[in-house]
Amino acid sequence: MKKYYILLAVFAISLSSCEKLLEKEPTDKISLEDLFRDVDGSKTALAGAYKALLNDYHYDKNTMVYPDILGGNIKFSKNTNLRLDDVYNVIQTAQSSSMNDTYAYLFSELNNVNNVIKYTPTAVGSSTDKAKIVAEAKCIRALIHFDLVRIFARPFNFTNDGSHLGIPLVLQPQLFADPLPTRATVAENYKAIVDDLTSALAVLDNTNVGVLLNGFKQNYFTRASAQALLSKVYLNQNKWDNAFNLADEVIKTNQYTLLTNANYVSSWTGRTPSSESIFEIAVDFVSTGNSLGSYYDATNNSTYRMFAASNDILNLYSTTDVRRSSSMFTSVSISSLPYFFTKKYAAGNALATPIKVLRLSELHLIRAEAAAEKSTPDLVLANADLNLIRRRGDASASTLNLTVKSDLLDAILLERRKELAFEGNLLFDLLRKKKDVTRVDATPIIKNLTTNDNRLIMPFPENTVNANRNMIQNPGY
Repeated sequence: MKKYYILLAVFAISLSSCEKLLEKEPTDKISLEDLFRDVDGSKTALAGAYKALLNDYHYDKNTMVYPDILGGNIKFSKNTNLRLDDVYNVIQTAQSSSMNDTYAYLFSELNNVNNVIKYTPTAVGSSTDKAKIVAEAKCIRALIHFDLVRIFARPFNFTNDGSHLGIPLVLQPQLFADPLPTRATVAENYKAIVDDLTSALAVLDNTNVGVLLNGFKQNYFTRASAQALLSKVYLNQNKWDNAFNLADEVIKTNQYTLLTNANYVSSWTGRTPSSESIFEIAVDFVSTGNSLGSYYDATNNSTYRMFAASNDILNLYSTTDVRRSSSMFTSVSISSLPYFFTKKYAAGNALATPIKVLRLSELHLIRAEAAAEKSTPDLVLANADLNLIRRRGDASASTLNLTVKSDLLDAILLERRKELAFEGNLLFDLLRKKKDVTRVDATPIIKNLTTNDNRLIMPFPENTVNANRNMIQNPGY
């Protein structure tokens, strides 16, 4: 009997469009034998894996909004037809959490990627192409595991060695007859993520633009983007020397250049990657009203507009910071109250813009933090990287020279919040730095939470726990 591969997005590769990775309607089922018969089938499956990242339950909403709405950068501009409001109000339950769909969806993504990794080596075709396909698929798998472990488990440094419970580790395609998975430790989760990226780096090189020929190199995992992701992974493990070395290497390749203050705004308005974009998720021309940008669209007064910037984040910027300018936020009056919406994501059809996952500015901030924390601290370089990003945002900002390590680290964390606002990082930064969540411009009854509050970690879906006696629910649910 043929095994079947349930595809999230299997499309034919387009040869004519540089933005549409895929162009045919999804196929419900394709036998594994047929799909992975040759390398072209593997390319189709890999393209589907990239395409699947752009989904409401993944980067097209939940995983980009959740860390900012719970961390304090986002408030609601209306009271009805909301998304993630249970998370905002800290009342999520295992039965009905808004993040339950994210858990299920990301694990279905993992299953599809695992099929690519397992079956591509036996496909007919170029061994070089097959190796690159597997390498890129491992990067996608690492990214998905990284997202899951940060949402559904405590940060690595919650225990000294990461021995606390993480997420189920899925490294093989899962069939209905397979034993139900158990939760691995967070250390085991991170080891698998590091192993995938390290394995991929043995294949990818700096000239590689991805085995898929459409779009831009920033739409695929290359050596540099895999290194950038691995640097961020090490940062989340407090492995400072490793995080520093990888960020430093990517910066020094000069493949990417930091945008100037003058051209920062324009980098968010089109589909062509900017000079500092390292990895971003492409959109196609059929992107519709429920793209990520729709939820921030100040002109859309119907179903979608809802995620306004809180005064907590707005007040962190100086009046001369380009990141706070009217070019980066749209102001609109709703019920006689002013609301501001980020312009980092445009909405609808040909105007929808890619989702930026890794940027050079973040690598400078990773290098800054790691330089201050590594075995031989370099506070001079840490200050230099921090000032580079601060003064790119605000050319009139003073030059900092912080000689007290704790002050420097606080300044770097603050700059991460300003630079990476609405990009899905805030809560994870607060948790890994053991900082409390403090929300002033917020409406929930529960605004502030200490770093160890159980509600800052999402529950596993109740139906998953009930169906699997091996699963242990997170505390408090």
